[in-house]
Amino acid sequence: MQQTGFFKREASDVGFAGSWLAVAQGNDSREDRRKKIRCGVCLVLISFMILFYCASAGNALASSDDTKAGDAYAADFILKDLNGKDVKLSDYKGRPIFLIFMTTWCRDCFASIPSLKAIYNRYHERGLVMLSIDIQETHAKVAAYSKKHSLPYPVLLDPEGSLSRKYGVGGVPVKALIDRSGRIICWNCRSLEELLEKQFEPAVK
Repeated sequence: MQQTGFFKREASDVGFAGSWLAVAQGNDSREDRRKKIRCGVCLVLISFMILFYCASAGNALASSDDTKAGDAYAADFILKDLNGKDVKLSDYKGRPIFLIFMTTWCRDCFASIPSLKAIYNRYHERGLVMLSIDIQETHAKVAAYSKKHSLPYPVLLDPEGSLSRKYGVGGVPVKALIDRSGRIICWNCRSLEELLEKQFEPAVK
């Protein structure tokens, strides 16, 4: 009888443990569902961010009335240089243009200064227009940076970052090469030197 009673108590204990385990599993299931929902929300947000970035990058390409359909043209802009003078991109149409989006705090921007100076020294006299565009920094800070590093090319100010957003710039530095007709032919590409040389090759008759 005691043995039977013992098994009865054990069975009761097992029943209680089973109930507790079921509750715990239910809690785990609810937590798993919460995790899945959070992951789903994160994936949706990431997808929207990717789509927004791609759309922003596409805005940098403006169509031109006197071009063939499908050609990608750099959006025109007007920014002030460090002397307060307006600089308009389309004023340089007919010449190759090299844009560099940068900031004073960007280490990679600083590291690229020697190579940018070399490009300027090599191609400026041949007609290359180099324009450095600083994003969302004060005139005083950018002017001091330009003077400190003896930048030979013009530095323009994008104080609100509106042009950078229009061009889809998500990080710095970003370098874009524009050909004589205003088409963007290089966006952070590895073949920059080769493309630069092609801009100055004699026209084939």
